[in-house]
Amino acid sequence: MTKIAISNQKGGCGKTTTVMNLGAACSAKGRKVLLVDLDPQHHLSSWLGFEPDGNPTATELIYYAVARQPIAYDNYIRHSKTERLDFIPSSALLSGMLGIIAQDSNSAEVLSRIFDDEYFSKYDYIFFDCQTALDLLVTNVLKCCDKLLIPVQADVLSYEGVEQMIDTFIKVKNDPDIRKYILGMLVTMYVTNTKHSAQIYEALKDSYGKLVFEQYISFRTEAKNAVGYNKSCVSDKNSTVGMQYSEIANLIMEVCENETI
Repeated sequence: MTKIAISNQKGGCGKTTTVMNLGAACSAKGRKVLLVDLDPQHHLSSWLGFEPDGNPTATELIYYAVARQPIAYDNYIRHSKTERLDFIPSSALLSGMLGIIAQDSNSAEVLSRIFDDEYFSKYDYIFFDCQTALDLLVTNVLKCCDKLLIPVQADVLSYEGVEQMIDTFIKVKNDPDIRKYILGMLVTMYVTNTKHSAQIYEALKDSYGKLVFEQYISFRTEAKNAVGYNKSCVSDKNSTVGMQYSEIANLIMEVCENETI
């Protein structure tokens, strides 16, 4: 089982879109996938069609972990009606968990305690959708994860945030050799036939070399349209964005599964 964080301190760079589509792509290739929504804005949960159902969410999961109470994990898992994957939904109340996590005697590893449980070994991949801020909740995800994928919008502000993201990751892992953790930087919202997108892509390649995926994700309205159908772009065989994410998923599985072997 491989735990993958999708994170960047810059907002609007396609984190949720990346989580949804990579999860769907891995699932379509026969892998057992769990998506975990750890953003209080709960956009991933909404995309998956989640509505409050009386069962606990990621908020309660963290609360009971800090309280060292027994956790019935089955109660937290939902099954997508449109994709062959499971997910743990978020809620706006998640924003109040920072203070709760800070009270834990090992506050940096609350999520590690949760997702290292044997219960989650039935999944091949767990993808974490993170909020924008590099706060205690996000650093918990970075500590917990085996791999990090950084979506980078083809925009200068998103590019400038990559270095801080990497610096934070080095501190969290306490390991300067982070290449073994980073799956790559994925350029998103790439506008073809524009100099700006091409310049950002080339600047990333110049700075980070092979850490940047050759395949970028195009800026297309089909990604936004998919939200309204509670589906991934991958589920549409005619989707350019879906095909691009499927290619990235193939690369991710090749790396992770060869390492396991």
